[in-house]
Amino acid sequence: MARRADKIKELGDQKLIALIEKLQNEISRTSDLDRTTLDMSDENIVASKILKAKYNFAYDEARYRHTRFSGITNAITQ
Repeated sequence: MARRADKIKELGDQKLIALIEKLQNEISRTSDLDRTTLDMSDENIVASKILKAKYNFAYDEARYRHTRFSGITNAITQ
């Protein structure tokens, strides 16, 4: 039974890491665009804050779950 639980946790951790990497890329892309934008609309500001909140939630969840990642990026070990 423990093996099945480990596999389920590992699958969940992989999905969580993929989400964190995706959010990191989106934040990076939007911050690059934000720097070049002269007049940001309220919608863009709110969307940026929502994106950062999603990232923080996913990151905190990964820390809570003691997720380990040994890939190329340091998604969990900031």
